[in-house]
Order: sequence, then C-alpha cells, then structure tokens
Amino acid sequence: MLVLIVLVSIWAFLMFRSGVAEYKYYQSVKTLEPKVWEQLGSPKYLKIPIVFVSSKGSKLLRGISNETVCEFANKHRQAGIQFLAYVAFVLVASIVYFKIA
Repeated sequence: MLVLIVLVSIWAFLMFRSGVAEYKYYQSVKTLEPKVWEQLGSPKYLKIPIVFVSSKGSKLLRGISNETVCEFANKHRQAGIQFLAYVAFVLVASIVYFKIA
C-alpha cells in the first residue's frame, strides 16, 4: 500500500509540475510575444495546446528569440519528458513485476 501511495504521489507531483510549466510557457508567449500570439490566432482555453503543436504554430514558436520564452519552452519540454519517462518506467516495472510474480 505504501508503494502505491509513493508512486501516485510522484505521478501527481510530476503531472502538476508539467501543467504549471505548460501554463507558464503559454502565458509567456501571450505576454512577451504578443505578435506571435496573434499570428497563432489568439487561442483560448482548450484550443491553446492544439495551436502550439500544429505545424504552423511550431514554425512560429521556433522563431521566437526572447530568452524568457525560450527558457519557459525548455522547462516545459523537460517537465513533459520527465513525466512521460516516469510513466513509462512505472509501466515497464509493473509488467516485469507481474510477469515474475
């Protein structure tokens, strides 16, 4: 039971951190790069992540030279990779454990 609590706590922490990093990245683009934000179509709510992943959005975001926005983009990418790596690790470890047990 303790293992489950620890695993879920780590998962929740990484998920929360990833969400906060994503929100800060979107807000930094919105406030520090308003021209890029308008070229993205000034997205709202659930449309924001879709616009950021689209091919047009990716091209626009790669052209940003603002250091703060680039820093938030790197933190967002890093948090997402760490979250996915943790989920993959737990899944692989669970599969191995249940195959052996």
